[in-house]
Amino acid sequence: MPFLSSLFILIFVLLSNFILKNMDKFLGKGLSIGIVFKFLFYNSAWIISLAIPMAVLITVLMTFGRLSSDNEITAFKASGISYNKLISPAIMFGVLVFLLITPFNLWMLPEMNHNVRKLSLEISRNRPDVEFNEQLLNNLADKTIYLGERKNTTSFNDVIIFDKSQKNHTTIVSEYGSFQSLQDGIIINLNNGSIHENLTKSEYRKTYFDTYNIAIPFDEIEYTRYNNLIRQEREMNIHSLIDKINLYKDKNKIAKDNILKTNLKIDSLSQKLSTLESSNNLDLLSINKVKKQLDNSINTKTSSLQLISSYIKKINKYSVELHKKFSIPIACFIFILLGTPLGIMSKNKNMNVSISISIVFFIIYWAFLILGEDLADRGKLNPAISMWTPNIFLGLLSYYLYKKITEENNEFSFNFNLLKILKKGPE
Repeated sequence: MPFLSSLFILIFVLLSNFILKNMDKFLGKGLSIGIVFKFLFYNSAWIISLAIPMAVLITVLMTFGRLSSDNEITAFKASGISYNKLISPAIMFGVLVFLLITPFNLWMLPEMNHNVRKLSLEISRNRPDVEFNEQLLNNLADKTIYLGERKNTTSFNDVIIFDKSQKNHTTIVSEYGSFQSLQDGIIINLNNGSIHENLTKSEYRKTYFDTYNIAIPFDEIEYTRYNNLIRQEREMNIHSLIDKINLYKDKNKIAKDNILKTNLKIDSLSQKLSTLESSNNLDLLSINKVKKQLDNSINTKTSSLQLISSYIKKINKYSVELHKKFSIPIACFIFILLGTPLGIMSKNKNMNVSISISIVFFIIYWAFLILGEDLADRGKLNPAISMWTPNIFLGLLSYYLYKKITEENNEFSFNFNLLKILKKGPE
């Protein structure tokens, strides 16, 4: 029950925060309730994946905090029940959570992430006005568009378009305008306005119109259906990630082999060029021919080196996501080992205290994870090390704390100021 209640609270808080951040994308824009609920449902996947490890830590802190505050821990020890036996049900619970969250992270989460992007692009294609912010500058292809207040679900007052596609500085001002989506592009319908053009430094032209239409193909604004089908690393299941990693490893090996062959060719051509230049009878035609071949070989090597750098970045990117899919579920065990000594030493069964402690350690965990992911993507850290360092760090801390509470002496005392304050609970 502590797990279910804390999981529900966390999902509710995270989902509410997500809704507040994205509220302006839906409110007053005429989207159907079905589309809105579908968008929230697809985004709930990453929220659940994030909330489950947090809920595990809160649950363990609450459970052992209550046992400690009610002196049950003392009773267990007096009855000869060791901490290892006491923690075994929590470990079994961790195994159950691991067996549930791992398939979810490996297959369901990537599919839901992909569906989020597909739905977002579909909304952008069918309702391009949804992507525009009122009373702000919006970039669309080679145009910058200012929109006033929304007139209705699809049109805006005071539309100003700065067209950068024209050689002349062109500004289009309209009393109001609307956006219409077609099969292959967007049409901006403008009404009651004027076109301002600076033809030369001394020549200016102003043209009035009742209606004016601007067509923008989807190809120019990346709204094509083809983009819906290209899966990014967060949208790939374990099999797709492994296939991608192997593909770029094979390409990387081919590029390295090409460099070895090119190096041999460069050495051979360099020797040949040296021989020709040192010859008494200079053959300029042959020398120029060899120099051209040498330059081509050097360019080929440079191109191969650039390909290798690109392949390594892609390998790192997909490897990071692959390791992350396993490191986060394993973190449930780390949080159990961490929560047990923290709960016993805090001696507090208050849920607010457990949540507060959990947030501190979860921020530490995700800070390590985000930093590691960034370093791995930039090739400065091995992907495996970057994704497993948070587990290793908190695992060592958990081992240290657990070892201290299992020692039968009074030398160790828990003196974290934060927990001293939290133990008092609400006044």
